[in-house]
Amino acid sequence: MKTALFCLTAAGYNLALKIKQSLVLQGEQADLYAPGKEFARPEQTIIFSSLAAAVAEAFSRYHRIILIMALGIVVRMIAPHIKDKHTDPAVVVLDEAGEHVISVLSGHLGGANELARLIATLTGARPVITTATDVHGLPAVDDLARVYNLAMDPPATAKVINTALVNGGTVCFYAPTEITRSRVPGIEYRYPDDYPHRCADVQYHVVVTNRIPDREEPHTVFLRPRNLIAGVGCRSGTADDQIMAALNTALELCRCSPLSLRALATIDVKEKEPGLRSTAKRLQLPLVVFSSARINQFLQQAEHNIALSKFVHQKVGAPAVCEPAALLASRKGELLLPKHKFQGITIAVAEDQ
Repeated sequence: MKTALFCLTAAGYNLALKIKQSLVLQGEQADLYAPGKEFARPEQTIIFSSLAAAVAEAFSRYHRIILIMALGIVVRMIAPHIKDKHTDPAVVVLDEAGEHVISVLSGHLGGANELARLIATLTGARPVITTATDVHGLPAVDDLARVYNLAMDPPATAKVINTALVNGGTVCFYAPTEITRSRVPGIEYRYPDDYPHRCADVQYHVVVTNRIPDREEPHTVFLRPRNLIAGVGCRSGTADDQIMAALNTALELCRCSPLSLRALATIDVKEKEPGLRSTAKRLQLPLVVFSSARINQFLQQAEHNIALSKFVHQKVGAPAVCEPAALLASRKGELLLPKHKFQGITIAVAEDQ
């Protein structure tokens, strides 16, 4: 995760250098920015002439920004660039004496609260965190989403759930056991498969699932695990709009959210297919490819009931594409949707176990 550190004084520089070295030792990528003064070590520092310009550039380049200076300066520097808590970087501020580290922006989704605690551990500073759920020791929905790499659906409902928790409401979390279950008043826990048959008298619900419910549920936020792989086969020249439409239909057939897709998978001869590459880019997903030899090896070893085609074998060197590609790209997964044919496109959906 890329982190930028900014300082203005010699004391701030020494503190920033200490933090940078600690982050690097933990395997993090960290860049240190300082004004062109005698205290900065050029080999370890990016020199700036304008703090405002440097911060503006860093806002779009880094996931985390640490500024060692007065909070008022920081507010003026970042204010013009704040857009959305779903995309803004985490911003924390330290005083140059290293006494306090303040979570300023993107406390939950961006991870600023977690970063403030980390910096406090590294420097001995006191973390200052003001988000209501953290103050009351409650698990925030957006924080859970970030920690466990879950997509919020719909994102706006997370605020409703967090507000209910802070105001003393009861929330039912339908979550697998691997997700931390903080035993605090106002929270009841169930397993995802229990939804919506348990916690019937509770108004607010958080459900970890890739499934789409049969009807809209008020005061409910779904946390989508990224545990689906879509295997795709297509004719040469198939447009991305056609692939997107087929993919959406396939997900509807298995009642799954597109937010749970982790990757698209196919055979290597289709790796440079423009429509497939464009679809992966639109969805911001990796395109995982397998050679015909790897697919054939899998088909010989696997016990799955996969449909084989002599025609497909003649074209690409393997008798099947979408089903084995989906299964190979998953972690010991199973097919939720076997090969489904569209015009010039085949899609299968596998779910991690």
